[in-house]
Amino acid sequence: MQKIKIITALSLPIVALLLWTATLCVKYLTMPEVVVRIGGYDPRDLIGGHYIAYTIDWEKTDCTQFKGSKCPEKEFANHSINSRWGEQHRFYIPEQYAEKLDNMFRRGSGNHIFEVVYKYASGIKPLAKELRIDGKPWQETIINNSEEQNESN
Repeated sequence: MQKIKIITALSLPIVALLLWTATLCVKYLTMPEVVVRIGGYDPRDLIGGHYIAYTIDWEKTDCTQFKGSKCPEKEFANHSINSRWGEQHRFYIPEQYAEKLDNMFRRGSGNHIFEVVYKYASGIKPLAKELRIDGKPWQETIINNSEEQNESN
């Protein structure tokens, strides 16, 4: 009887953690994706470690993808970081690409469209899934940009 109590006491937290993880995975997989335009870069603090700090440009975002064709600015603002430049969001990237992305944002922000794909459902914290540059994943754009620079040299 004592062994059953010990096994139950030790396995209960593990089972609870597995159920919680499974619930989060199901939510993530079933949540719809939305694409928001980003802007408002602060060139002094664009790359802060392993992330890009950005603000969402609601004026250029297609709000018809949201319920009622209204952008949920408050729900996204509740999950942002407040700084002296306003509400900022972060997208984490590998360090080896930080300089290339930084240069692209600084030099080409007028020539490129920057977007972030979020997993979003009303009442649930929006989850940043992917950074896109000109509609393509940022990795693809960085690789193409590097190849073009190598050809011109």
